Parts: sequence; structure tokens; C-alpha cells
Amino acid sequence: MKRFGASIYTKLAIVFVFFLALAIFIKGDRNSEFIRVVMGAASFVFGIILAFSTANRHSRLSQIRESLREGDAVMLNIYELSKVFSKDVTDETRRLIDELLIIQCDYFLRDFDNCVGNIDKLYVFIEKIKATNKVQEDARSKMLSEIEEMVKVEKKVIYHVNDEMLMYEWISLIALEGVILFCLYYLKSTDIISVVLTATLSALLVMLLLILRDLDLLVWQESNWIWEPLSKLFVELGLDPYFPGELFKKRIKLDSFKKFKRIRIASYPKPYPDLSGKKIKLMELK
Repeated sequence: MKRFGASIYTKLAIVFVFFLALAIFIKGDRNSEFIRVVMGAASFVFGIILAFSTANRHSRLSQIRESLREGDAVMLNIYELSKVFSKDVTDETRRLIDELLIIQCDYFLRDFDNCVGNIDKLYVFIEKIKATNKVQEDARSKMLSEIEEMVKVEKKVIYHVNDEMLMYEWISLIALEGVILFCLYYLKSTDIISVVLTATLSALLVMLLLILRDLDLLVWQESNWIWEPLSKLFVELGLDPYFPGELFKKRIKLDSFKKFKRIRIASYPKPYPDLSGKKIKLMELK
């Protein structure tokens, strides 16, 4: 679930400065009824497509978030059920779940299908557990059922993750926004209010597409729906939370996780998706 990119506030500042400079140097103030009609039509169509696309991306994000939390509950339940067996069985179950969670953190969400092999390892281990009484036999049966449920959850996540916006949708939105921006700069006057308002509106139009892009790439508010729940799951399993090191360099402040005593931070010496040579560092936060 690695992600990349500058914060949305940094992007907004850069885009605003660019359009402000553009508004200062470009002389508009050309009155044209045709341009006004074109801008009105383009704005109307752009608004409809953008609203539909944004709602669709929010729905997709909600479905992925719900599926991921279902998977968290399944893994926690498997761990709790393993406690009716010996400590060795419980520890190995937790270790395999830890591996599964770590690999999910290492890969981008779009590569979520790379985590399925670890589910198979967990299933094989549970299947080989020797039950010595009725309680253990029931627990083992429930654990295997939970594994099957986990596979269903993983399939749902993979399906929704791959449901990305199509290229022609982006082309339509970008082309319409380009028309709107051209009309804005064509019609603007040279006074300071017109310059500032034109730059502000232009920056906001671009920012709307950047937000839609973040939603489509599944990076919108990632700390709230990816890293916070995952961190809590690690703790509930008796494990130190695990994070890709790049997370704190570019997107999330380390202070957000000061509540944990220790965290594990991974570093990747080779370009993604090559995870070989990965190093994990244990960091004390308190």
C-alpha cells in the first residue's frame, strides 16, 4: 500500500502561483459572445462529468475500505481462535498473519493480488494443525472457514482496485477544463481583481482534477483509511506497527503515530516492485 506524491496543499500553492503569473502576463479583456457561450457549455458538461466521476470514485474507495476492514476482522479472528492451541501454533499463526500484512504494506494497492500467495501459506499451516479435542477441532474448522472468507475479501479488493478511470474519461475532463481555462483568460480584464480571481478559479479547477486523480489512485486521506486501521490491527495482534519508510518522507508526519511505543520502518534499496534487500528498522517512539 505504498504511495507517493506531494501534499495537496503544496500542489495547490504551486498551481496558484503558476496561474497568477499567467494571468499577469496574458492580456485578455476581449469581449466575445461566442466565447461566453462556449465557456458556459464547457462548464456545464465539465461539471456533470466531474460530479459523476467523483461520486463514482468515492463509492469505489468506500467499497475498498470496507473490504479491507472485513479482512482485518477475519485475520484478528483467526489469531484469537489460534489461542485454543499451543503457544507454538499461536505464535506461528501470528507470524504468518504478520507476513501477510507486511506484504500488503510493501506493495501498491494496484498490485494487491501479489499478497494472495501468503494466504495460501496460512491456509496450509492451519490445515496441518492437529486437533486433540472438540474445542480445537471446532476452532480449526472456523479458522479454515475464515481463510475462505479472506480469499473472497481479497478478490473484492482486487476487483475494485482494478476498476480505474478509463483514458477517454480523463481526456474528456482535461479537454473541457482546457477550454474553460482558455475562455477565462480570453475574457479576463487587466485589473487586479480580475487577475486574482482568474488565477484562483483556474487553480481550483486544476485542483478538482488532482483530487479526482488522488481518489482514482486511492491516495485520498490514506492515513485515515489505510495506515491508522492497519496500525491498530498490528497492535491487537501483539505486533509493532509496520510502515514503508517513504511514507514519512513524503506524505505522512511521523508525529501521527507517536502514540505507539515502537514501529517498524522498511527501506527498499531497489526500485519498485523489486523488494529484495529490504531492511526493517525498529524505531522507539517513547
